[in-house]
Amino acid sequence: MKLPKVQLLEKLVESGIIAVVRRVPEEVVVQVAESLIEGGVTALEITVDTPHAFRSIEKLSHRFKGQAIIGAGTVLDLESAKQAIGAGADFIFSPSLSEAVIRTALRYGKIAIPGVMTPTEMITAIEWGADAVKLFPAGHLGPKYMEDVRAPFPHIPVIPTGGVSLDNIESYIKAGAITVGIGGSLVNLKAIEAGDFLKIKTNAGLYVEAIRVAREKFSKK
Repeated sequence: MKLPKVQLLEKLVESGIIAVVRRVPEEVVVQVAESLIEGGVTALEITVDTPHAFRSIEKLSHRFKGQAIIGAGTVLDLESAKQAIGAGADFIFSPSLSEAVIRTALRYGKIAIPGVMTPTEMITAIEWGADAVKLFPAGHLGPKYMEDVRAPFPHIPVIPTGGVSLDNIESYIKAGAITVGIGGSLVNLKAIEAGDFLKIKTNAGLYVEAIRVAREKFSKK
């Protein structure tokens, strides 16, 4: 039985981390996902520019049902969105703003999160029905930009992605991030190539704990 969308959204932000799984070989993707989930991550994004991405989404969505939600990333068009949803993706992440992709995700009851950079893109995304927006590339914009751009739109849920690290994660939570997207610094391809899945799990645990501490520190009393 599929979770209602409100529960999917809760799971998406639960750990504060969306792990961006990009170009991870299909034969080890289950081990990588398992390591991330054991480390406390509750949302995994499989980018559709990864070979066999849709097969991986299908495999992970069945294997880890109830433990984490699996979504698709780098979704640029409605056909990719449909394929990802057909494979079992519960959320659709895009690096850009596409009305067709947003409406496709919503049509099938999935979470729609387009990429934005400007205030105009943020409000347009919400007007088109997006559940949240992905501030990208966050590393070049920084936490202060995010804080400033959210000032007129405190009601818009923002997920910074790209360049988020243990060094700046607290600043993004302070700026109002509901969760963050993290790729290479979390899903370390060198560790994966070496078969060091314990490192992936340990690293995930460090990020999840950093989020927990930051949320506690900046939560409203």
